[in-house]
Amino acid sequence: MTALRRPLLRLLMLTLFGACPFLLSAQNIDIQDEDDKPIEERLVYNHQNTFNLAIHTRGFGAGFKIGRIKSIHVTRNWEAEVVSLRSLKELKTLNVATYNMRPFVYGKLNYAYVLRFGYGEDRRIFGKPYWGGIETRWTYEFGASLALLKPYYYYVTVYKQLSDGSYWETFDEQTFDNKDQWVDVLGRSSFTRGLGETKFSPGAHASLGLSFEVGKSRTRAQSINVDVKAECFPLGISIMDSERNKRLFVTFMLSYNWGSRFNKY
Repeated sequence: MTALRRPLLRLLMLTLFGACPFLLSAQNIDIQDEDDKPIEERLVYNHQNTFNLAIHTRGFGAGFKIGRIKSIHVTRNWEAEVVSLRSLKELKTLNVATYNMRPFVYGKLNYAYVLRFGYGEDRRIFGKPYWGGIETRWTYEFGASLALLKPYYYYVTVYKQLSDGSYWETFDEQTFDNKDQWVDVLGRSSFTRGLGETKFSPGAHASLGLSFEVGKSRTRAQSINVDVKAECFPLGISIMDSERNKRLFVTFMLSYNWGSRFNKY
């Protein structure tokens, strides 16, 4: 075995030393390629505008950021987004005895959507090497929230009393607060039912997360963000009957961000 190890060791050393000139030349080529890039790929920009699509533990969302690049380490952002907000206790079901009816969530009181407006910063942790790669930043954001609560209507069967004292079976659209009148739930009513009854609940939010810049061009912003967000509504939000006037929500969000960088003087 010893006799075999020595030739193998020599072959390995020769391979490494032989590869060094090629590695150095490849590095020089990369550096040369960087120098040969267009001028717009070598400038430092002071503005960054991005859009985002997000999925979180209670729904989905979309938004945009208007950013000011203060240095290679710090970017300040003014943000706006809208997200849906579901209860973790929602369970969708279907009345199989009915035909062509929508599935429904028994006990749901309102659809909830949240408008968020805030200020935040991205601060660099690890920069991107000159040959490319991923830049890592930690982020924070805080601001105001406004919840929109639209009543959730059911299509139900009820008995209505006639003038002669008898009862007549009929169909109606009602909220869960009238459940004592129901004979059967047929399905969910149309989303437009109850739009005029939408209520508002103001609040505040704050988030902390990580941003991974994956874009290959300096003029194009492209990143994947992971955030944890805490949100408080002092007046409370009622999504499910079992969770009326819930005030604090904590969500985990994954978002994809894309946009452009440019100079504005």
